[in-house]
Amino acid sequence: MKRYLFLSIISLLALGSCSKLLEEPQKGVVAYETFYKTDEHAEGAIVYTYDVLCQQLARAQGEGIFSYFFGLYEMPSDDVYGAGEFFGDNDQFGGMLNEFRFDSANSVVSGMYKSWYQIIYSCNLILDNFDGENADTPVKKRVVAEARVIRAYAHMMLAIGWNRPPLVDHVLAGDDRPTQYEGTHEELLAWCGDQAAAAANDLRERSSTADKDATAYVTKGMAWTVAGKAYLFAGDWAKAKENLKKVISSGKYALVPSERIRETFHVVGEGNEEIIFSTNISPNSAIGDWGGRIQKTGWMMFDIWGWRMDHCGGQPSSVKGGWGLIGVREDFAHDLVENDGYDSARRKAWIRKFDPEILYEMPYATDGDKTLEQKKKADDRGIKSYLFGQGEYLHYKRVTDNSDMDGWYSHMNTNVFRLAEVYLMYAEACARTNDNDGLQYLNAIQNRAGSKTVSSSLTLDAVKKEKRFEMWMEGCRWPDMVRWSLQDGDKSIFDSVKNNGRNIPVLSDTYNWDAPGTTEHKIVVSYEACPSGQEVGFKAGKNEWFPYPFAETSINPGIGQNPGWGGPTE
Repeated sequence: MKRYLFLSIISLLALGSCSKLLEEPQKGVVAYETFYKTDEHAEGAIVYTYDVLCQQLARAQGEGIFSYFFGLYEMPSDDVYGAGEFFGDNDQFGGMLNEFRFDSANSVVSGMYKSWYQIIYSCNLILDNFDGENADTPVKKRVVAEARVIRAYAHMMLAIGWNRPPLVDHVLAGDDRPTQYEGTHEELLAWCGDQAAAAANDLRERSSTADKDATAYVTKGMAWTVAGKAYLFAGDWAKAKENLKKVISSGKYALVPSERIRETFHVVGEGNEEIIFSTNISPNSAIGDWGGRIQKTGWMMFDIWGWRMDHCGGQPSSVKGGWGLIGVREDFAHDLVENDGYDSARRKAWIRKFDPEILYEMPYATDGDKTLEQKKKADDRGIKSYLFGQGEYLHYKRVTDNSDMDGWYSHMNTNVFRLAEVYLMYAEACARTNDNDGLQYLNAIQNRAGSKTVSSSLTLDAVKKEKRFEMWMEGCRWPDMVRWSLQDGDKSIFDSVKNNGRNIPVLSDTYNWDAPGTTEHKIVVSYEACPSGQEVGFKAGKNEWFPYPFAETSINPGIGQNPGWGGPTE
């Protein structure tokens, strides 16, 4: 039986010209029938799987210039704006997702869906060939366990986004048509948890909090984290607690201290004590920039996160300018400041107030011996035109530092899990079961943040509030909003996204640029509505789940469209 790589999952097989190419034997490669035999083969197969995972999370399919993973799971939420140079700038990634203007043809939606199944395919190649009686050495057993955890992770993220996507647990033949999962959403997530938990025994363990290498491959800690998250989303609080506590109790991970809180999202913090797993980028000088190197990096994510300093008089010397595609929701900024305090370590690491921090307090290369009064009238700072989608606070958590760059792009790894999320997931499962053990971990996050709010008791509301702040800009908020609406029957949580796109902030400066030095900088915020005339905002009964890509539903009758998206539903 011939085996093929499914991309949509099956859409490429519909291309007649390609099907002929698939029949052609490859030149200069080991035959399929003789490859999956030895420990060396197993190691090679799992290295390939890590390579696929790295590329699909950093730059899905190699098709786009940014991370579909970040866009899909972060942008349709209530804590960011889709910003940029103007309305519609990189619209597929930013505004469309944030304002719920996307459809089943959106490149981010379809690209990420295909990416998860590419990852699953590479795992299934290993599991089909090395599992069971073929796992006859410790190396093969460990490789099988790593593939099983990665496959469970990919299925979990698919379920989180699409409700009941196909469960593909083997390599598909060319005429196979995968169908939607026949069980419930929760049962699919429980399967993911079971798969990851069962694999842990055959995995390596991080040797200590100083073991950076072990953050780049699947360890016991990664397996327990995937299992714990899957069980949490499935509503199995006991199993969630059991697995997440194993991560905590292992002693192999620790929160970085307050003064290093921002480093986890930058090159300087790669492999630090808080990271459980990240996709590892090892630059290979034999591969050219356009020949495979940038496909494994975040590439233009660094421009997306960077501030739009070409619209300004100058920029702080420590950061790289960019496209400014991420705006900070003003209510999020105000809530964070109210919760933490303006001077908290987390506030300073996550968001920066344009006036005075970016305008005057961050150093510029042109500062010299300028006094504050001179800076107020200088034309080497301030906003010359406007910053679309930006309020009084600008995102700083993941803004690219110059030290992150390696030439014209960065080889920064993509974080998947860190200990703070484990603490908060465990605290939530504890809060739901009247187990006060979770309070110490909620407090650990609050104290590390330097927050003025430190809970004296463990409540579900306190955990939800803290997770909104701590995991901001890490692809957690939207999945949590959907999950909490389901698990707690809290439909009011979507009130905060019903008007996304109706009032988009624009930041500007009243400084007289025609007569430098005659006026002081004054930063003001105005608002614009979506100018496209399109319907915007969250729609109940539709936007809880992403649509299955049109390329999938149009050729595969086994997949019905999610409710509200048009076409036959499941």
